[in-house]
Amino acid sequence: MKKIWNKKEKGEFGIGTLIIFIAMIIVAAVAATVLIQTAYQLQQQAEETGNVAIQDVATGFKVIHIGGIVNLSAPKVRTIEIKVGLLAGSPSIDMNDVLIEITDGSTDVTLTFDSSAADATHFTASSLRDMSPQNWDDQYVMTQGDIVKIVINATAAGLSLGPQTDVTLQLIPKHGVPTYTAFMIPATLTTDYVDLY
Repeated sequence: MKKIWNKKEKGEFGIGTLIIFIAMIIVAAVAATVLIQTAYQLQQQAEETGNVAIQDVATGFKVIHIGGIVNLSAPKVRTIEIKVGLLAGSPSIDMNDVLIEITDGSTDVTLTFDSSAADATHFTASSLRDMSPQNWDDQYVMTQGDIVKIVINATAAGLSLGPQTDVTLQLIPKHGVPTYTAFMIPATLTTDYVDLY
């Protein structure tokens, strides 16, 4: 069978068509680039948000023990010693970024870290166990496996910790979950040191 070609039906060709075709390819390429850049930025933001969320959930202290040094002449607890470690999976915590809030029911005190002395506005801390990488002595950073003793001078901070005083304490890292602890001073203070928690 012979194909009949109709001369009136011609394909578009020429420079005009070529320009339109190239323009369509360029527009498609620009649109694809914008979509890829947006997807990359969203991925980066999602990863960063995820890392911050994990840090906020996982970071925190685990209270191992709380004890008090007693002023027998008063009698009141004059110094509080808190032994802490890190929660399982917690990243490192820089003690310079930690706040401690403590209250005896009438006085509420917020303390920051000072490596030299515990006073009215500062707590101090010392390493009982510094696991590798050992960075306590120069950076005051806790890592997994470390145990640190935090010391609060209750008398200098204006706290009155006599017998049967309810005490609430929060250890607040820069990122992460604050560690809340409540305890009561024993009814009788007859020894130089008492277990509080």
